[in-house]
Amino acid sequence: MRGSVLVVLCTIMVLVTPVLHALPRFALMSGTRCASCHINPTGGQMRNEYGVGYSIDKVPLEALKDSDLTFDPKLSENISIGGDYRSQFLFDNGSKTTSFHAMTTTIYGSIILNKKFSFYFKQDIINNVYGYFSGPEVFAIAKVFPGGWYIKGGDFLPNYGWRLDDHTGYTRGGDLSFIPSLGYNPGLIFTPNYKDVGMELGGYIGGLFITAGLFNGTGNIKKIDLSDQKAYVARVEYMGTVSSVNYRVGASGYGFNGFTMGGFTAGIGIDDLTLLGEIDWTKNYNHLVPTLGPCGYTMAAYAELDYRAVQGLWLIGKFDMFDPLQGRGNSWVVSDGFPNTNSIKRVTLGFEVFPYSFVEVRPQYRINIETPSISNDQGLVQMHLWF
Repeated sequence: MRGSVLVVLCTIMVLVTPVLHALPRFALMSGTRCASCHINPTGGQMRNEYGVGYSIDKVPLEALKDSDLTFDPKLSENISIGGDYRSQFLFDNGSKTTSFHAMTTTIYGSIILNKKFSFYFKQDIINNVYGYFSGPEVFAIAKVFPGGWYIKGGDFLPNYGWRLDDHTGYTRGGDLSFIPSLGYNPGLIFTPNYKDVGMELGGYIGGLFITAGLFNGTGNIKKIDLSDQKAYVARVEYMGTVSSVNYRVGASGYGFNGFTMGGFTAGIGIDDLTLLGEIDWTKNYNHLVPTLGPCGYTMAAYAELDYRAVQGLWLIGKFDMFDPLQGRGNSWVVSDGFPNTNSIKRVTLGFEVFPYSFVEVRPQYRINIETPSISNDQGLVQMHLWF
């Protein structure tokens, strides 16, 4: 019975989404650029003045909203701070165990040096345990080119795909080996606090947003990494509106030292309904994850269906898939003896409620689907505070 329900749910999500894609739903619903709410030109993390105002007026439940609330994260005219705190309660149906998890406590800072240059930093003060690609982001932004184009340099997350707030999506960092008995991590390279050292050029041509970056490709493994091997990343995205429908389509590419990755993103927003998704393919991924065996060709996909029932209450459905062989066979056995199948799928159902400004509660239930089937479904309740 459960398998039939999952097939129906997945089929509905595929039918209403032309291709598997993803994108931040608030920007898609409003038809605005991510940089309209965020300091970073590529979106995510610290909010600007408009983003703080949006969090106060347009996000929480109307019945509980404090219409007299004012909040100013500015320390001075040119210096602002921000923050994110995320925690969750986990229930594992297989082992019947539970856990409280401190996900992140992140502090942001932005300093406007003059009309052209600004400085930005991000520091997670409780989680910095994901290897040499993990750590603080520190960069400068120079808006010195015509048309508002910028150049960014320092230590930061490359602009690839959609910046999901859920790092466990298989197009991002994945489960980080939380699912037992797989023998590998279903997920791509963008683990929590991922960053690399390099530079990025970006800007708009009408509705087309273009970014291109060049990085060391090795994070902070060395203070000075003199090498003829550099990582490259590029992303193009077009946003527009037809009648009352907002839409975005994009493509991304990444490469470093024989490893390549490419993908497509798209989505639409119609009033209170949004459809989001992404699909990515990799080559030579086994350079980074040896347990995937000799193939190194993987595919990750993510789809999300969101409906805002009322302001402050969202119904959420997600579908993840990770194929460690891109369909190149039914199964194989890695060197340590763990059997792995051609793909793993996951359906997540739940809702998100924003009872007050800067407060989010997210109850969800995740149904993991693999062959052979194991009892590993998960329930979780996440809490998010931000400013």
